[in-house]
Amino acid sequence: MGKVKSFTAKVAHDTSTEGKVICPVCNTEIKRIKAILNRRKGSAGWTPKYEFATICKCNEADFLAGKSL
Repeated sequence: MGKVKSFTAKVAHDTSTEGKVICPVCNTEIKRIKAILNRRKGSAGWTPKYEFATICKCNEADFLAGKSL
């Protein structure tokens, strides 16, 4: 079981920039997420295709809409 953090500890962790990559355009943290795409495997079905993408507030809406996949 994990350690229970207080609200102030969570806020301090979120506002810390130590070890985070910051986008120079929108000044927010760049996050790396895994996208799972469908890959057709003949007529039998599909298999997942995993891709990692880096997103921030600049390209978040385009990525979630499927424009930049």
